[in-house]
Amino acid sequence: MNSRENKGLAIASNSEITREGNIWTVPSQSSSKRYAVDLFLNKCSCPDFAENAQRCKHLHAIEFLLQRESGLELPADEPRRTYPQKWHEYNLAQTNEKARFLELLHGLCAGVEEPVQTFGRPRLPLSEMLFCAAFKVYSTISGRRFISDLRDALTKGFISKVPHFNSVSNYLEDEALTPYLKAMIEESARPLAAVEWDFAVDSSGFATGQYQRWVTAKYGAAKFIDKESWIKVHLMCGVKTNIVTSVESDARARGRQSAVCASGGNYLAQLPDPECSG
Repeated sequence: MNSRENKGLAIASNSEITREGNIWTVPSQSSSKRYAVDLFLNKCSCPDFAENAQRCKHLHAIEFLLQRESGLELPADEPRRTYPQKWHEYNLAQTNEKARFLELLHGLCAGVEEPVQTFGRPRLPLSEMLFCAAFKVYSTISGRRFISDLRDALTKGFISKVPHFNSVSNYLEDEALTPYLKAMIEESARPLAAVEWDFAVDSSGFATGQYQRWVTAKYGAAKFIDKESWIKVHLMCGVKTNIVTSVESDARARGRQSAVCASGGNYLAQLPDPECSG
């Protein structure tokens, strides 16, 4: 049984349902409201039926009630499906995640070609700054506290020099790094091209530390309010492995899943008979 059928069975077993002609009165599970159910027209006055136009838990409750009155045995609640946790593998993955992440990130950044510099002060190696920027985001700590992690990365040979924390922030804000980061995402997904065939497209919003002023007129009282600005991120991921193959971010646009399908075309074209399902 699905969730609506389970809830309908609970209503039929534990609630008082009354009938007047073809109209059944079914109580709500979460409030004192009661809803009118017309089983002949297969309609209910609840919000769930009005929004989704499909059989709600109150309609299922009437069906189960009629089954019980007819002497039929009602179905039993299905037990909640649980999955055993492989604690040994889980602990092993968690305790070695950071070290393995740095090894993989270093190998990924090592394939980035250094752009030719013809004038100006010698720049920090682009591959190392990409490593530092990605590592900074992974660490989830401030730039100043992150310097200790970079010193450890230096001793392990991942970088040749510890940059200033402001340099890491400047590279994170540099839009010129966007093509490199997108290429790294596609390159990291390439090893799974032999096992991943189905892809899904989704989007989510991420709040930032910056605020924008908005005008609200709720209840007739116009006033200014400050709200966090946010960035909408669209991504394409594999259904089986959850590997991310393409990412697009936009602080202004909404609902651009089709753009992600187009941006992920280079990767999908490498797969025989790819299927993009959103």
